[in-house]
Parts: sequence; structure tokens; C-alpha cells
Amino acid sequence: MKIRAAIAGAGLMGFWHARNIARIGGEVVAICDIDDGAARRLASRFKSARSSNRLEETLERGRVDILHICTSLSSHFELASAALSRGIHVLIEKPMTPNCAETERLYKLAAAHKVLLCPVHQFPFQRGVRSAFEQFARIGQLRHFEATFCSAGGAGRSGEDLDEIVAELLPHPLSLMELFAPGSLREKSWIVTRPVGGEFRATLTAGDICFSILISMNSRPTVSALRLLGITGTIHIDLFHGFCVIEPGTVSRWRKTIHPFDFSLRMLVAAGINMIGRATTSELAYPGLRTLIQQFYKAIESGSKSPIERDGAIEIAAARDLLTEKSRVASPSIGS
Repeated sequence: MKIRAAIAGAGLMGFWHARNIARIGGEVVAICDIDDGAARRLASRFKSARSSNRLEETLERGRVDILHICTSLSSHFELASAALSRGIHVLIEKPMTPNCAETERLYKLAAAHKVLLCPVHQFPFQRGVRSAFEQFARIGQLRHFEATFCSAGGAGRSGEDLDEIVAELLPHPLSLMELFAPGSLREKSWIVTRPVGGEFRATLTAGDICFSILISMNSRPTVSALRLLGITGTIHIDLFHGFCVIEPGTVSRWRKTIHPFDFSLRMLVAAGINMIGRATTSELAYPGLRTLIQQFYKAIESGSKSPIERDGAIEIAAARDLLTEKSRVASPSIGS
């Protein structure tokens, strides 16, 4: 039997969730949005879907197995609580809630009603990230973790609005830290700078690893990348497109001479193979999202654990709280 899914939020992410549900064999049965027209337009794309502007009505009158929450952050806790308390599984866009305390409350509610809860941290499920993780040993001991995000998603917005977008992006690098350096999120000695609104840099030294997270709403071109520098090589991950390149750490005059050409060729080949793969599977946007949804649905069907478990999700939420608080107290320049 197909898993019956309802989607809260008929915007861009709601569309991509619905599309991926259909691609993996689920059934979109309801679209809910306060904008009736948006809900109707998205529902019209799916044979079994009905539209509504009231979530309670959607959950009460229909047989729904899972709710995908793709709405604004301020509504996440209320919507997730409504579904979980009715025994409905929940997949929720990042950040899960505005603060870690509410995330913990949702997990307690999910446990009480014996249903699964999962945040949408899709980057660890990208093919490129999975490939990097599988070959992680090739670069030897990790020395530097460098995550860089330059987004155009807040063009024309105020500095305060840009800071909110930065806070919403933070789960991305934090989920990758949890994957490649388990336990590092428990560290508290982050140094955070915020020169102007929408600009954020956080650095941390944990053991013998240096971590750097840069999020910029003003720098161009747009970038979403992770670089892992080890003692025997470096991994470059393009998170926009979902592929990785591994550079060997061999040192010689010849390697130094050909490096720009060798690296460019590696990037070109990896990007080409990735483009063909994504075109073949019709993964047109948000690489990793479909895999995460598919694994979550399999967990529901089999009664197994969520692909992102409670402890990891809570550690990410707690680290996000810490970094956003440090960002608030960092002194921006005049004019931010």
C-alpha cells in the first residue's frame, strides 16, 4: 500500500516534496496552505490530492500517514504538534523549530504517539556527500572542515531579514559536521563574527580539527560548498550540484606544475558525470532530498529508525541555538 502524504505549504519546497513523493511511489493526498489558490494549483498536479486552507481539517477528514511541513519556521512547532498528536509521522523542513527546546518537545510527542519525526537535512544524503564519506579515509586525518555558503536568496532584504536567512541555513553545515566529525557539535567554544547583516563566520577548534562556517548573503557568485582538508589529500564537495572531487596529497614539483589543469579536469569530469546521473533520474533540484524522503518512507514501512535520529537532530538544534545567540551579541558595523 502506498504511503499517503499531506503537504503543509504549497510554495517552492512544497512542490519539490510533492514531486519527489510521486517519484518514489508515495501518494500525495492533500495540500494545505493558507493561500487557497496556491493549494489548489499544487493539488491539481496530483490525481488523488485535495486542497485545503486548514490543516486540522486536512488531518481529520483524510487518511494521512505522513505530513511534510514546508511552511515558514514560525509555524513548524504548531503544525508538527497537530500531526504527531494524531499519530501521523512528520518530515519537517529545516530548521525544525525556532529553538532546541521546541525540537525536544516534538521528539517527546513523537515517542508518546509511537511515530517518526525527521528534519530535512538533505545534504548528507547527496550522492557526492555519500561518495566523500565512503572515501573519507583517503585523505587521512582530518585537519580542516570549511563550509561556504553564498546565497542570493535575500536580495533586497533588510539586514535583520538576512540574519534570519543565515540562521535558517545553519543546519546545513552543522549536519555535515555531525556526519564527518561526530561529537564536534558538543563543543561550545565557537568564535562568531557578524560584520554586517547577512554576513556570518564561525570558527571552532575541537581537538586537532579546525572548523569554519561562512555564510554570506551578499558575496557573489553563489556558492554552496564543503572542503575537507586531510593530511594525505583534500575533498571538495559541490553541494549545489551534489558531486565531489578528491585531490591526492602527493607532493612533487611536477604535481605543483600541473595542479590547476589536473584539478580543473577532475572537476569537469565529476560535474559531467553528475549532470548525466541527475538527468537520468530526473533529480532536477535539491539533490539529496529524494533520497532522504525515500529512506524516511522505508523506515515508516519497516518500523525502523528514522534516517536522521533524535540525538543527532537535537545536537544540531542546540548548536544552531548557540551560534545564533553568539551572532546576536556580535557587534555589527554601523549601517548594517
